[in-house]
Amino acid sequence: MDRKKIITAAGTTAAVFAILAAGGTSPSDAVSVTWGAARHAALLTAGIKLPDNTTAFPVHSDIFSEEEQPEESPPECTEAAELQLTLDEPELTAEQTEQAPESPQPTAVTSEAPSEPYARVITQNIAEFDDGVDRTSAGNRSGPIYRKHYGDYVGDDYIDLPGGGMVWNCTSDSAEKLTAAAESQPDIVITPDVQEPQVLIVHTHTTESYEPYQRSYYDAEYPFRTRDPDYNMTRVGDALAQKLAEHGISVLHDGTIHDYPAYTGAYDRSEVTIRAALEKYPSIKVIIDLHRDAISSADGSRTAPVAEINGRNAAQFMVITGCDDGRFGNMPEYLENFRLACMIQSSAEKLYPGLARPILFDYRNYNQHISTGSLLIEVGSHANSLDEAVYSGELLGDCMADALLKLSE
Repeated sequence: MDRKKIITAAGTTAAVFAILAAGGTSPSDAVSVTWGAARHAALLTAGIKLPDNTTAFPVHSDIFSEEEQPEESPPECTEAAELQLTLDEPELTAEQTEQAPESPQPTAVTSEAPSEPYARVITQNIAEFDDGVDRTSAGNRSGPIYRKHYGDYVGDDYIDLPGGGMVWNCTSDSAEKLTAAAESQPDIVITPDVQEPQVLIVHTHTTESYEPYQRSYYDAEYPFRTRDPDYNMTRVGDALAQKLAEHGISVLHDGTIHDYPAYTGAYDRSEVTIRAALEKYPSIKVIIDLHRDAISSADGSRTAPVAEINGRNAAQFMVITGCDDGRFGNMPEYLENFRLACMIQSSAEKLYPGLARPILFDYRNYNQHISTGSLLIEVGSHANSLDEAVYSGELLGDCMADALLKLSE
């Protein structure tokens, strides 16, 4: 065997074990990262320079072939319950978040495009931070956690989508108008297998976090927010970004913290981040603001929305798309966002039935006036475990890719 091949193979194997030893979640994650590293090395050998914070992926293949699609089965039905959204939670006190000094926000590094097309993930403004929280102890039993699958609903406010899935309509727009809108695609063109990012992932409430592991109770002293990117929304955004890149869709993932030290005004600050990204990368067509929900009851219990996918618990996700009732005055093309939301919802029902809660269509803005293709997506709640949320981020990447590649050139 050629000496260079032996060295390359040995290096790849060593990298896999090194990633696993450092806390990698699975051999498949290690292989995915190692594959990117191997490709990086090959490009460097050819004299092509890549930025340090860029992960390259091979040209995508159509993994949504008929043979590989999961079997569809009707999602579990549960009684309709009010979905308690807490996107505008009250400002936090000093005791509700850790007080370590702020970390500097690194910036992205760019480079000349290589001659061979491929998808990549560009990360920027993800600061290293260790909150020092013990995530292995049993903690206090402050209240129960109930795991619930949010299934089909019946009522005038719920609209079945032509392609599968459901919309919870909280506006005066008629069901007929929304059904007709869902039957057409948004005016968005995605270019796969190129370096230029097509999707931007941001987090207005970056510090939102999850339970450390799956359990039947929560500890009120355990922080439900953290600046540690290994445990907040940045971690879920990483999973989503990596999966999109595996499908040939390049992503810019921005980890800027917008909700610390001040919570109020987070959306104003994330708008600045979004506009700066659009100016730097005009190739961006889709903007995803990734959050988690918080579902609590008056009795002190918390609810984790879950779906069993391929034998594992995944946190159910919910797409939120807004429209204008006159308060905003700047959302004339809100149906473009709605159409994209419907495409993702229908892809989710096709690939992973029951993974998605109904789309919430309501009088909300959430910076969706900035550009068409803007959506807010909530992955689970504060009662879900981190592993459930990360798994859901991967599955969401499959669903988004299935939808977005239908919009490719």
